Amino acid sequence: MTSVDIKPLPLTRLESGYEDLIGSADVDGAAALLQGHTNAIRNGTEVSTANGGGTHEGVDDGAKGPAANGAAVEKAAPSEEASQPNFPTGTEKPGVIIPPLQPEGKKNNKAVPWYHKEIKDIDPITRGILENYSQIPADQVEQHVTAIREKAWDVFPYPCIGQFLFLNLTINLSPYYPTLVSRLKDESQTLLDLGCCFAQDVRKLVSDGAPSENIYGADLYGDFMDLGFELFRDRRTLKSTFFPCDILDEKKDFLLRGLDGEMDVVYLGLFLHHFDFETCVTVCKRVIRLLKPKPGSLVMGCQVGSLTGDKVGIPIPSGGILFRHDIDSFERVWKRVGEETGTEWKVEARLERGKGFGEKWQIEGTRRLGFEVLRL
Repeated sequence: MTSVDIKPLPLTRLESGYEDLIGSADVDGAAALLQGHTNAIRNGTEVSTANGGGTHEGVDDGAKGPAANGAAVEKAAPSEEASQPNFPTGTEKPGVIIPPLQPEGKKNNKAVPWYHKEIKDIDPITRGILENYSQIPADQVEQHVTAIREKAWDVFPYPCIGQFLFLNLTINLSPYYPTLVSRLKDESQTLLDLGCCFAQDVRKLVSDGAPSENIYGADLYGDFMDLGFELFRDRRTLKSTFFPCDILDEKKDFLLRGLDGEMDVVYLGLFLHHFDFETCVTVCKRVIRLLKPKPGSLVMGCQVGSLTGDKVGIPIPSGGILFRHDIDSFERVWKRVGEETGTEWKVEARLERGKGFGEKWQIEGTRRLGFEVLRL
């Protein structure tokens, strides 16, 4: 099979039939279907992969185009199956990306401590992006954000969704951020935001002058990326490429493979804390395959951390333990990565207090772990 190069594909949303599209090992066939889907998006229509063809109305403006198979144009309704998260259980795979945060049968239950009914405040930087970049009137920002949050809660009830923490940008908290913007803006380097959710950090970079066409985003849930366009109202202007993937499932990461060896920077915002220690090593080894194999390539991000590191764990359905890394355990992850891949990495990490960290429902000692990992 030939490799799949996704760089020309400005994928903007996940079609309800995507699971069927990538369900086989036919990477070339799946890529061809996805190419047709993307071309239809460019023309103001969307190919329905759920029924094997046809088109429906454009995402933004209702523009219509001819169906590829001659079928009538119609609005495709998301399938019930596609709208419900599929929680991994038992020993289906060595690690799980998303542990179930809700009681079984109550995936969208709002009676949990991490669901806040109202926005307490919006970070001034984020508000500035919504008002200036997205052109949302100041008196409509809260209502707009709340409406998007409700849709996102139905996709998956993460604490960062329930607490409106997606409004708190993280990439700019890194002391390396000014250098990062310079690398993207002045040197035309590339960045992948892996586990990007709404890709809010992508919008921060773009608002600070980084060329959007050099920035990529990927998430397990394509609906989050689609909601990102609704949140920031830039579906027709943002040139970044977004695509869904499961980094632990070879059948669902073929789009990711198209970027192997192409990235200068991979950003992992609130991502690595979803794994146990061994799976974290596996994921980081996969991440560095995305980077250009040269000194200066960078992995940076933040995650939920802990003052006690590997002494604190949270059970997950696969039988493993989620790690809340401290600096020492995080450095051990990258030491393992280097030893097992023949590479060398310099780790800069810090534990910080931050909004949403240290809540009563969280384990004592919870902190935000920020990091930059530079290839030597």
